[in-house]
Amino acid sequence: MRKLLLFVLALTVGVATMAQVSVVKQSALANTVKKAKTVQVDPKPYLQAENPYVTTQRGVDNVIGTTWYDLQSNSTMAQRIWVHDDGTIGATWTRGAETGVPNFPERGTGYNYFDGTSWGPDPSSRLEDVRTGWPSYAPYGANGEIVCSHISPGTGLEFSYRDTKGTGDWQHFTLLGPAEEPDLLWPRMITSGENHQTIQVIACVGSGVEYDGLTMALVYSRSDDGGQTWDPENMILPGMSSDETSGFGGDDYAWAIPHGDTIAFVAFGGIKDGFVMKSYDNGDTWEKVTFYNSPMPFFTGNEGTLPQSGGGDGYNAVAIDDEGMVHVAFGRQIHLDDDPADGWSYYPYSDGLIYWNETMAPLDTTQIGNEIMFSDIESTTLYQQGQLAAWVQPHGDDTIVGVAPYYASLVSMPQLAVTRDGDGNKIVTIFYSGLAVGFSNAELSQNYRHIWTRKTELDGAYNDYDDASDLTGDVLHLFSECVYPSMFPANGTFHILYETDNLPGNSLQPQGGNHAPVNNNMVYMPITPYPVGINNPNSIAFDVMQNMPNPATDNTMIVVKTQGAATINLTISNMLGQQVYSTQEMANASGAYTFNVNVSDFNTGVYFYTVTVGDKSVSKKMIVK
Repeated sequence: MRKLLLFVLALTVGVATMAQVSVVKQSALANTVKKAKTVQVDPKPYLQAENPYVTTQRGVDNVIGTTWYDLQSNSTMAQRIWVHDDGTIGATWTRGAETGVPNFPERGTGYNYFDGTSWGPDPSSRLEDVRTGWPSYAPYGANGEIVCSHISPGTGLEFSYRDTKGTGDWQHFTLLGPAEEPDLLWPRMITSGENHQTIQVIACVGSGVEYDGLTMALVYSRSDDGGQTWDPENMILPGMSSDETSGFGGDDYAWAIPHGDTIAFVAFGGIKDGFVMKSYDNGDTWEKVTFYNSPMPFFTGNEGTLPQSGGGDGYNAVAIDDEGMVHVAFGRQIHLDDDPADGWSYYPYSDGLIYWNETMAPLDTTQIGNEIMFSDIESTTLYQQGQLAAWVQPHGDDTIVGVAPYYASLVSMPQLAVTRDGDGNKIVTIFYSGLAVGFSNAELSQNYRHIWTRKTELDGAYNDYDDASDLTGDVLHLFSECVYPSMFPANGTFHILYETDNLPGNSLQPQGGNHAPVNNNMVYMPITPYPVGINNPNSIAFDVMQNMPNPATDNTMIVVKTQGAATINLTISNMLGQQVYSTQEMANASGAYTFNVNVSDFNTGVYFYTVTVGDKSVSKKMIVK
């Protein structure tokens, strides 16, 4: 189990310094925290080009459901959304209604369906008759759908299915674990084969339980007859036995969307070996593809001999392209185990999202490095080899205020797709939840996370990624925590389901929660990206200066520099998101344009001004005294 790690991290974004942080890492398989340990980190600069991230202006969130239970995953996300061939969509999440009873006894699967025209209403109940969690969703049969979740406590997995998607009663069946330990937890399910008739499942045996020489063995099951029989059933696949590892953690694994009879899943807890299990024959035979070679493949967290080392954070994604090659993304995290008596530590300010595919050699801690945040991004091996897909983006002179404990990298929770453009080039697109510098919650003194994306043409230079785009960086999401994305690519559009509320972190981690339970929205967000190399064809490049003076009392000046003729729109909103000022300026040529704003009638407080040119927007913070 990872332990409390308290450290002073004096890092800079531009010329700014970070604040002191205290977070706790709780394992997926227990509810206790080891004794605290203090680590001091030398100050070092966080250098990168000044490049305010791209934002999108979009409408009010398309909320398709709600939940008070806000822990959608301990790490890697399951497939929660699927676009069917006819354009209809099914989506699921772990749902919990407001309750004063501990542990959410009515917890279960929330489900909604898009019929091609509109989504249904927010569901008022779960799918199952028993307490469940961690659903996976997939098509089933010629026109049906199926959900797999775990039952608590100790009675295996619950499957809910119906023959016609979107309508009719749900039917149910279960799958128990091995006879010695019938509990199966944190499942991941896909369907494959003709008409999606084959059910494929991986899950952990018990919570902290030893089985066949492994602590929490990851077992594989397959059924071609609707769960009446399983072959294999609860099988430890070759390459995943006690000869190769000491065990697994809940949610450290996920399936790729199948491609014909080619199926694959990723498994990587962050310190032990990271690998993909891949089958070309729908699960009859398997190949192990290792993408991270651990210095300690049998690591348990109690050795006390792991130096500060680079690995992963347990949040992984895997995709299969149209040639059968697998692609992997995971959050970069720095670990330490220098005392055998009290578990291991992680560094919550670990930065970086890593990309890997089968043309690349396996990574190791030397290539990943042991810097917590990069002093020079472009000099790193990861960047030069095109394997550093994302990192924290600067936002003017704003700094990182604090980090809510998801036990993840600053950029993490990846979702991955490999598609082709109109010229037949492979395009790698990564969606992720990343820390949003400049967006923070004053009460908790922590930054919000937003949903971001980056993409690159795979056949070009590996490090030739487009700019990182903050998909939730508009004025409507100034106070939004956007996490746990699940994504499905279909017909040139990426369909994303994510969870959001107005407080960083969740109510269940660490033990006792980062905040009290609140109602969370489950948001559906379709994204149709521009081609690689074009961030926004309707926008002129521009820079927005910090308003001066700031704080302002009577008048303040906002300068916008454009690289061409454009219409410049300026809006100012208060802390409630209410617009209090708007104006427009016509720029007939490139140059600097000044907005003089009288704020003498504004109430004292914090405001946000947003400059929009075409479809691109940049928001900055201003203070009125």
